[in-house]
Amino acid sequence: MRGFTHYISGLAAATFFAALVGDLRLGILIPVIAAAAAYFPDFVDFKFGKFLARRDYEIDPAPWDEKKHYAPKLVRVSELSEENRYQFFAIEGKVEEILARGSGKVSYRVLREDGSEETVTESYNSIIFTLNDGTGKITVEAFGDDYEFFEEEFGKIEEGKKLLVFGYVDVEEDCSLKLVVSDAPHPQGIADTIARAIEEAYREGERIVKIHNIRLPGDVYRRFWVHLDPPKREVRVEMGPIVTPGGVAIGGDVPEYRKYGIAKVGVPFIKTYPKPTRIDSFSGPEIAFRRAEFKGKTVVKDRFLPWHHGFSHSLTMGMIIGLVVFAFFKLIGYEHATELALASMIGQWLHVFEDQLGFMGSNLLPPITKDVVPGFKLGESGSGLTNFSTAWLMIAFMIWNFNRFTDPRPIPISDAKLLLLLAWPSIIGFGIAIVKSFRLRREISELMDYYTNLEAFEELEEVGGI
Repeated sequence: MRGFTHYISGLAAATFFAALVGDLRLGILIPVIAAAAAYFPDFVDFKFGKFLARRDYEIDPAPWDEKKHYAPKLVRVSELSEENRYQFFAIEGKVEEILARGSGKVSYRVLREDGSEETVTESYNSIIFTLNDGTGKITVEAFGDDYEFFEEEFGKIEEGKKLLVFGYVDVEEDCSLKLVVSDAPHPQGIADTIARAIEEAYREGERIVKIHNIRLPGDVYRRFWVHLDPPKREVRVEMGPIVTPGGVAIGGDVPEYRKYGIAKVGVPFIKTYPKPTRIDSFSGPEIAFRRAEFKGKTVVKDRFLPWHHGFSHSLTMGMIIGLVVFAFFKLIGYEHATELALASMIGQWLHVFEDQLGFMGSNLLPPITKDVVPGFKLGESGSGLTNFSTAWLMIAFMIWNFNRFTDPRPIPISDAKLLLLLAWPSIIGFGIAIVKSFRLRREISELMDYYTNLEAFEELEEVGGI
């Protein structure tokens, strides 16, 4: 659930205590502490946990320019090395020598919507030249759709012409560097690093990967997806369109020949989160890969946002919050410290329960429980339907509680009838979410059968498919 929904839930928890309602009516805002307690788990995770978490790999496909705070970063040729392979940069220099102009054919793999693959061959025009920026020179190559765009932008490329070229870095067989004209990084670097992390996790126990997003000029983002395909033992990264901060695609799709990066993984792994990981606006995600036992075999499991939904999202933490709130407010002499402590604990528990409706789940009772309990899969955390239904229900509870703790009652009807009148939009909303969840659960079940099909990749090994 969203933070606003959790905060409203904490406020609603406070209104179940007549003493706290009385304080609010007098203008004493201390009961709002319960709302803060309900928001506390996300505050801890996103303000501290994500920055303190260990990272073994940081994948930054398009480093930001330090001055402009977006990609591509303007770099010198002398700053680049093989470690920058597939990253997206800009270089400003002068065309020193035209090495080749011509045409040819390129073949590449295309992934269809049904999961099948197809090899496509098409003709292209190209140009290869050297660019010198005063610190060194680098070979620049443009072909296919990128060549057409390049000539539209700069006109005919001639020796001595000054250019600001952007593209991804690649490495030739002789280990020399080249810049391939493009408007996005190549996804192969992302796929290679994730595959390496999975293999290392199998040997060493755990690897945590941070994937940075790609911010472009104009406050827009290049969307991309990370697909983990255990039966095929593949990591596939798909470069997508340019999107607004709200996630609306505004075009800018990349050509098919540099849309996909595919890396093979040499060890068994399974996927526990039933969807590809999408990266666009906001900060990029972190994924932990951990060695585990599954069906009697040693595999690597993924864990999305390993610093999230841990101890902070447990019932144990709710008890601790209740004790701390009670001790502090008792110490300063607040008359209703007990009620406030209970409301704060319930508010935090509501947060845990609401998040449990989604996919990730939480580690509910550490140290008794050691790992996350899967969520109920009623809807995603950003689902407008479940967030609206929950927030509306909490507001209904607040109105209901204020009414029944007021004498005479502003709304003179029975408690049950009033609650039903107030809560019917939430009842309908949750009903729709539950019906939709049946289809979602079936789709997820089919996906999870695929993702955890160890026998499938054993068969691949037998027939030499890997």
